Amino acid sequence: MTLLPQELFDMIIDEIHDKETLKACALVATSFLPPSQRNLFRGVQLGGYSRLTAAALAESPHLVSYVRDLTIYMWGVSENFLAEAVILHSVQRIESLLVGFGYWSHLGDEASSALLDCLLRPSLHRLELSDVLDVPAALILAATAIPVVELKSVSMAYLGEDISEQLHAPASAPASRTRHLILDDGGPASFAICDFLLYPRRNPAYTQQIERLELRIGQHSASHFERIIEACAATLKCLAVHATDLIRLPLLPSVLEVEIKVFIGDNRRLPLFFSSNLSQVASSLPLVETITLVFVVTPSPPEVRWPSVAPLPIFGPSFMDRTQLLHLRQVHCKLLRRAEYYSGDMRAVFDCFVPAMESRMPGLQGTGILKCSLVEDWWQA
Repeated sequence: MTLLPQELFDMIIDEIHDKETLKACALVATSFLPPSQRNLFRGVQLGGYSRLTAAALAESPHLVSYVRDLTIYMWGVSENFLAEAVILHSVQRIESLLVGFGYWSHLGDEASSALLDCLLRPSLHRLELSDVLDVPAALILAATAIPVVELKSVSMAYLGEDISEQLHAPASAPASRTRHLILDDGGPASFAICDFLLYPRRNPAYTQQIERLELRIGQHSASHFERIIEACAATLKCLAVHATDLIRLPLLPSVLEVEIKVFIGDNRRLPLFFSSNLSQVASSLPLVETITLVFVVTPSPPEVRWPSVAPLPIFGPSFMDRTQLLHLRQVHCKLLRRAEYYSGDMRAVFDCFVPAMESRMPGLQGTGILKCSLVEDWWQA
């Protein structure tokens, strides 16, 4: 075994993704230990109910150098996060950071400061905040320096009645690097995030460099998220929206890909606002090449068929005149199975879905543009 190059051992172990197998490899030989540890500690979860990982990293500080993907759960009290503060200060090559489920104040001053410092690492390319309450404005400001930012049900700390000075970016603010922004409707909590990003006195580059935008738009957040879309219009190349109501799309001259996700109930009928939202694609996205329609369906028994209704306006028989959508190359219809609703065989449901889509888009028949697929798990959509 010693005659084989170490690089070969490293390459083989790098292909192992099961943690129990990696733990076993670490015990085989001295040469197996570093690559096994590197893969075991690439993704680390801190906080929550388990303190084992934080303890292991504290006892063996060299393991921190392997951490690339870090998750921090914030339930608990601030005294519990002192070990996390030390680890956050030590992680130098972090690539992805997820912080979720709790009040920002639970971190305490030491961990809060360490986490804000961590956001300034040049290696960090993705930040996700999920169900985090009362985040400081400084965190949102720092997040604009990260290429991919996802904010799901995030609320900002109260800024007071006169917010102008707090929203004004200081001269030392980091340069904007966000190119991919994901916003999830968190009710009124998401409105403050939009106001913060769009405040007139802030550097407009925070939104005018975004190339990919993903939005989950609720009834009350539509006007706020529409402002975000408009602010990104000049540079936006890909737009994905999951809307529960009618939205308004501005002219998006550079968008090449658009995704519209919609929930379908047991009656298999598209919501009334769907046709209007889709029709805007033709007038607002002159260069669009790919349209993806994701139908999140509650699969009733297979005998519940899709209703026979009129074609969608932009894909009716007149589509072949091609006065609009001149660059369109593909319309991809995805039937998305939500595992929490149904665990049975989706094939019969999908067999009804395909002809239903073809009947709604007669103008695409024979063009090779229309594609239908079944997505079995929600995270693959």
